[in-house]
Formats: sequence, C-alpha cells, structure tokens
Amino acid sequence: MFNKQNLHTHTKYCDGKLTTEEMVIAAIKNGCESLGFSGHTYTSFDLDYCMSTENTFSYFQEIKLLKVKYSSDIELFAGIEQDYYADEFLGDVDYIIGSVHWIKKGDEFISVDGDANDFRMAAETRYSGDYYAIAEDYYRTISDVVRKTNADIVGHFDIVSKFNIDGSLFDETHPRYLDAAFSAMDEILKKHKLFEVNTRAIYHLGKPEPYPKALLLREMCKRGAEIVISSDSHEGESICSRYSEMRELLKSCGFRFIKQLTRDGFIDVPL
Repeated sequence: MFNKQNLHTHTKYCDGKLTTEEMVIAAIKNGCESLGFSGHTYTSFDLDYCMSTENTFSYFQEIKLLKVKYSSDIELFAGIEQDYYADEFLGDVDYIIGSVHWIKKGDEFISVDGDANDFRMAAETRYSGDYYAIAEDYYRTISDVVRKTNADIVGHFDIVSKFNIDGSLFDETHPRYLDAAFSAMDEILKKHKLFEVNTRAIYHLGKPEPYPKALLLREMCKRGAEIVISSDSHEGESICSRYSEMRELLKSCGFRFIKQLTRDGFIDVPL
C-alpha cells in the first residue's frame, strides 16, 4: 500500500521556514504517515544554508522528543542531507541524503542551487560561457557522492538544470549533457541504487518535470535504479506535493515500485 512519506525536509535549523514541530504538524495535516528530517550538515563556506555545529546537536535532540510526543500521530525519522563538500558527519542517523549543491573550480565553490544570476556569472567568467562544461563538472562530482557522503539516497540528481527552465542555457538532450549524466548514473549504480524523485523543481520553480526529469528516469529504470519520492520541503504546505503525479510519471517510465523507509529499513511499495 502506498503511504505518504517525505524524507527530504528542512527546518529553521538550516534553510527551512518553519520549526521542526511546525513541520510535523503540517505533515500530519497533509495526511502523512511518516516524515523524515534532513537538515543540511555543516558547510564552512556557506553558513546561512546549513546547521551549525551547535544546532546539529539540538536538531537531533528535538526530533527525539517529537518522536515521543507525536508517536500516536506520525512516525518520525532523523536524517541529514550531506553535501559533497560539507564537513564529514560522524553521528548516528536513520538515513543520509547525499547531494551536490556546489562544484569546485580551482579554489572557488560555484553554487548550482543558489542564485540564478550568480550561476550565469560563474558560467561566463569561469567557464567562458560553456554550460556543458559546468554540467560535466557537476556530474563528475555527483558520480562520487555515495562514496564521499555514505548516502542512502542520492538527492536531486540533475539539479544542475535548476536555472535552465526554458532551455535557454543548454540543451538537456545534447550528447555532451546526456553523456555526462549517464556516466554519473552508471558510476553511482555500480555501488548504489536508490535515487530520489524530487518535486521541488515543479512546485517551487515551475519546472514541468521533477529532479530527475523523465528522460533520465527512464534510463535509471532500464539500469535497475530504485526510487523514493520526496518534496524537499522548506515550508509546511509543500510536504508531499505532487506525489500523485509522480506515481503516474514513474509508472510511465517503467517503475513498478518505490522505496519507503520503515523502522526495519527500506521496503518496496507498489505504485
């Protein structure tokens, strides 16, 4: 049976809009049977985005208390989102989302998930306007994300396309782009299968498809990948947003199951 679960959830401990308890209450109102928190771990070069070292301890303590307080209403999980370039996290968690939000060019960190103007400026000044080269660097980085972050879930696989809503920056069917994406996909799948379908691209940006887009999802299915659906929520109203659409999309791409987290680990749930 398909249950409403979101494992990609942010709060005021990092770059979310609501407190942890407010997100729990919102999830219950949205009909969720379980909710996982995934605070951004400490990233020394972007302190506005991540949890501080001190807040990380408070984050886990609060989730522990909320698990008890709301035990009759919803099941809660304590996870993290670990960026490739974040400081290594050594604590015990229920799961890890491994993501790439920055690429590194020389000594400079370039955000692929920050400001559109900054992204374009970096492309012009650091890549001579070659957006395919940015995509290639991004996919080279994410190809190593499981080893680097010890991820249970690979987060928003093609987020490098975030600012390419109208296709004006690069062609996402171009051989250079697809070769980079497929190579990263294949490298990840040598050691790990679980990717997320992330709906934030749709409800927050107005993109017509999630991360990853259908073209990539079909290739993931052919290659034996497994999927969790997430909403990457930074606010309460978006929790589990567009899940019905994602179920239909995944079925059209060939998937028959998604993964959902339980106390005993990830299980298959029919679509």
